[in-house]
Amino acid sequence: MWLKLKAGEIDLICSELVLLESLVMPLKQANTALAQTYEQLLLGTDIQLIPISQKILRDAATLRAATNLKTPDAIHSTTAINTNCTLFLTNDRAF
Repeated sequence: MWLKLKAGEIDLICSELVLLESLVMPLKQANTALAQTYEQLLLGTDIQLIPISQKILRDAATLRAATNLKTPDAIHSTTAINTNCTLFLTNDRAF
């Protein structure tokens, strides 16, 4: 996946929410080096972080009401839907 991203063969799109979610554990553990690595990966590469707009919030609320997804999952899902993603990757076993 990373090679295809670097070669411009695929786009990697995430909600900006992924930044918050990625930083929690390193910050809890006072692991600033890991937090900085995550930030550099998310902010300093070709990953497209999509802002959480009011449209995404409204669409996520509609999705959450229909499916009982948790709020973060609804935001990520709606971001993928609104940006026409063809593949959705998650590390969430309960998703």
